[in-house]
Amino acid sequence: MNDITNINSNRASLSSNQSSSIKSRNEASQTSQDESSAATGDRVTLTNTASRLKNIEQQLNSSSSVDSARVAEVQSAISNGEYNVDADRIADKMLAFEDFMSE
Repeated sequence: MNDITNINSNRASLSSNQSSSIKSRNEASQTSQDESSAATGDRVTLTNTASRLKNIEQQLNSSSSVDSARVAEVQSAISNGEYNVDADRIADKMLAFEDFMSE
């Protein structure tokens, strides 16, 4: 007659030991890969185009997109009642924009 009272706990123990063994092998493999990468001195280099684009982006970020002189000029014209709105020009621009967006 066979004693099967502890069969589930024996299976759990076996499964746990197998998992630990597999985990240890995976960790050792990852450590080996990390050491290999460090030994080769991985580097990232940018192409000339990427470097130029990065410089342009930095220049654009550091400059203002608002023309302060033009803003002051328009504010002054509005304050003095000298700012004229050309309704026909605005309508033409709106229609051109709608045509562009529908293409």
